[in-house]
Amino acid sequence: AMDPQQRLFLEHSWKALEDAAINPMTLSSSKCGVYVGATHGDYIRSMDTIDEPSAFWSNASSVLASRISYFLDLKGPALAVDTACSSSLVAIDIGCKSLQHGETDLVIAGGVTIFTTSDFYKPSSRAGMLSPTGQCYTFDKRADGFVPGEGVGVVIMKRLQDAQRDGDQIYGVIKGILSNQDGTTNGITAPSVISQKNLETELYRKYNIDPDVISYVETHGTGT
Repeated sequence: AMDPQQRLFLEHSWKALEDAAINPMTLSSSKCGVYVGATHGDYIRSMDTIDEPSAFWSNASSVLASRISYFLDLKGPALAVDTACSSSLVAIDIGCKSLQHGETDLVIAGGVTIFTTSDFYKPSSRAGMLSPTGQCYTFDKRADGFVPGEGVGVVIMKRLQDAQRDGDQIYGVIKGILSNQDGTTNGITAPSVISQKNLETELYRKYNIDPDVISYVETHGTGT
């Protein structure tokens, strides 16, 4: 009766903690936050003939995050974040701020998307959003839509000084992170190059980052 999104995020949160050499059972009552980018799943559609009461909360996006906290007895915030394509990154942004503000000492952050029906594909196809060639041509005049992706990803985050103190393996350091919204554009699904440029410029200035030293840029398939 459980949405696969819940099961997979639970599974990969555990794997991420293992990879970080953290015994999950030692986190009870700790200020560990859970921030997950996810939208309401479509698995509930198959629950019509199932009388299992737990199907109610096992398909709720709010429980997707709080299930981790419940299972491990975590006392930090547990939030499911839905900002469409940027959900996972915004979840990481919120997690970073919670660490900076001392609200949490450890953060489990990431995202998950699993489609179990054609519910997403039908309306997005009618809206002309999907690429009929099944290919994203980012920053290219051949661009004719995007290709939906499915998967799950989880990272474990700490304040840098805490990770160094604990002798943790550090895969990367987030030097700066900011979020904004496009505001009014020529369509609610259309991005704003001006808003995105302003956000990048503000981040470079605030965190003293020289964009000339950036050697790798990852964007969403639509170029956002």
